[in-house]
Amino acid sequence: MAWYLVFWRNRSTATVVPAASASQARSRAQRQQKRGYGAIVAARRANPQDAGLIRKGTWVRRRRDGSSPQFGSARSKARARRQRSLYRRWLGARG
Repeated sequence: MAWYLVFWRNRSTATVVPAASASQARSRAQRQQKRGYGAIVAARRANPQDAGLIRKGTWVRRRRDGSSPQFGSARSKARARRQRSLYRRWLGARG
């Protein structure tokens, strides 16, 4: 059984589910759907980098274009952090 990342329309963090196929991953993720997630956009098999994050118990984040703010140069990570902090108030998070 492989790890699948299921992406939601209104969320940057993928739901991680163990599944045999993409369709099974979608149906399993559907059970974990919460209000505000939006519809399922895609279900993709986790690549080796993501599988490493999953084993560590870390949330897997992906941008719309498929790139990840969790990997890459310090500059790209700083840019992603800055962008998140700009939207924090709008997202309703405290802090």
